[in-house]
Amino acid sequence: MIDKSSSKTGGDGCGCDQEPELMRRMAVTLDSDQFLQGIERKLAADRCHECTELEACKVWLDITAIRGAVHPPKFCRNADLFEEISNDAANSSF
Repeated sequence: MIDKSSSKTGGDGCGCDQEPELMRRMAVTLDSDQFLQGIERKLAADRCHECTELEACKVWLDITAIRGAVHPPKFCRNADLFEEISNDAANSSF
């Protein structure tokens, strides 16, 4: 039996050893991708790997591809981080 809590190799093809596509799409959608770096990016990826709202995330991202978005959805495990990045970027643009 494989202990999935300590392994991120994901034998089910989930790509868990890589950055989650949904996290990358969320960061791009919220114009946060360039600001999400280093350990923050790694921690965000880890939180995304643990998400239980993947289908809701996909739907939200598909809708925002058409309508746009400024804030992440409340169910996002990285919502606070994306809000913080957005606020920091807005404050430093002057």
